[in-house]
Amino acid sequence: MSGMKQRFVATFLCFALAGAGLAQDKPTVFVAPLDGDLAAIQGWQPAMGEGLAEMLITELTKLGKFEVLESTALPELIEEIELGQQGYVAKDERVEKGQFAGADFMFRGKVTRFGAGKQGIDLGGFVPGSGGKLGLGQTRADVRIDWRFVDTATRKIIKTGQAVGQHTGLAFDVGVGVKGHGGKIGFHNQEFMNSALGKATVKALESIVQEIAAIQLPESGRRRAQAAKAAEQRKVTGQVLAVAGKNTLIVSLGSDHGVKSGDKLKLYELVELKDDEGNVVFTEEKLVGEITLESVQADRSKAHYAGDAAVKKGWVVKFE
Repeated sequence: MSGMKQRFVATFLCFALAGAGLAQDKPTVFVAPLDGDLAAIQGWQPAMGEGLAEMLITELTKLGKFEVLESTALPELIEEIELGQQGYVAKDERVEKGQFAGADFMFRGKVTRFGAGKQGIDLGGFVPGSGGKLGLGQTRADVRIDWRFVDTATRKIIKTGQAVGQHTGLAFDVGVGVKGHGGKIGFHNQEFMNSALGKATVKALESIVQEIAAIQLPESGRRRAQAAKAAEQRKVTGQVLAVAGKNTLIVSLGSDHGVKSGDKLKLYELVELKDDEGNVVFTEEKLVGEITLESVQADRSKAHYAGDAAVKKGWVVKFE
């Protein structure tokens, strides 16, 4: 591991340790391949943006703050699913469609500068078959990335920033960094990591990860929607089956209805309005208090009631 990479890892060790204490159900995030400013960066290619995204994925994963989702190899993942659907993979071993995890947040970045202050980085040869080569001489590399962190469900921007990295050192010719040929951008390319451009890139990414590590994340729109849906599904109504004691009730809601020990239910008295002949013409519910489930079975539960009302069989209980 290079000195630069060691420094990069050490910088975020404290964040990784802090993240170890987070709940297991971490927010999910994906990193979109970075775009390039075609007007400012000669020869920009999608593979360059994918290489930068992969570097950022590596460092975000180390934070321990997120579950980082794969984003640069989606075609390969989809192809694996399609192979199973077409019968090329054994039925008990195929990957089923519909199991991708959903993303709470998205990182999006645009590279507005990726070159040298004096002589530039020769990106013009960034085509397959040109035999990418390491540049010679000294150069001052300048990397700038405009970025934003977005809630995927609401499209609300959580945070924006601009990361800048500069370094003077060995020049680097990106060459044909496509599909593993030539000077591919990434931690595994030692020539790139030792170059001024590689070190400037690491500085810019380091700045981004520091800012993301410090974000106080709101609950994502996706999670809020899931919670609201679950709450709606859990709105169930039952009744008092029996009054087993002054403070003990048996109610008709159990684990089959989504309740558990410790849940609190609203207790309603049934108020009947009668006509002159004594016929019930209207029934309404009057909230009288709250009960707490103590012991839960599949179709019923024992509950504790601490109020003063004289509870009767047939009164309504609601889990809201």
